[in-house]
Amino acid sequence: MLGKLRKNIRDLGYLTPVALVCTFMPIVGSTLLLMFIMPIGHWLRDNWEIGILVFLAGTLFFCGLALLPTNIIGIVSGWAFGFEVGLLVLMCGVIGSSFISFVINSRISGGHFPKVIEKYPRSTAIYKALLKEDLKKTTMIIILLRMSVIMPFALTNFLMAASRAPIRAFLIGTAVGMLPRSAAMVFIGSGLSELDLANGSETYLYLFGLVATIVSVAVIAVISRKALERLTREEASAEA
Repeated sequence: MLGKLRKNIRDLGYLTPVALVCTFMPIVGSTLLLMFIMPIGHWLRDNWEIGILVFLAGTLFFCGLALLPTNIIGIVSGWAFGFEVGLLVLMCGVIGSSFISFVINSRISGGHFPKVIEKYPRSTAIYKALLKEDLKKTTMIIILLRMSVIMPFALTNFLMAASRAPIRAFLIGTAVGMLPRSAAMVFIGSGLSELDLANGSETYLYLFGLVATIVSVAVIAVISRKALERLTREEASAEA
């Protein structure tokens, strides 16, 4: 297993640090955000007119540079702005930060990544599906990848940019695929009277929302994984 990991790292070459940053920096960022989540949330709620713009700008910057994930900020958005406005602002930030990340990672990756994934049959099948002229199928692949719970937001941005996915399909797929989990996080935040995840009086509400979110996202993930496997099998069969 370690030998396979070392081989993958060698194959990626200079893209390895980028992939690691996209995987682990959002975890570090979310840990730091939790330390200041209450004062930030209260300021956004008390100054919601300008707070919406500040939240949007922060999402574009921090998520666009792979410094934060979208789940924690979704809870903050729901608590500060309510479900409807919170979801709208969050989705604008998600789509915008995806575009920023896509542009940056496209410049960094160049044409190296396609040469690497040619060594892996399943990845090659997905890659070829992404580059087909059929925009609907390409978009569906990206939607399914976005719905997968094992694919971090920033890492998916990197993989899609490095794979040279069409930008139109990428943005549409991101908007549709990120909507379920984003709505779930905003819904949890909008149901809290205080932005304190350790508040005992609301633990039941948070836990109920969390369990419901995990179940719903898991169901979506299973469905998306099976659909993705079916699409890649069809692609591999067509190539054969």
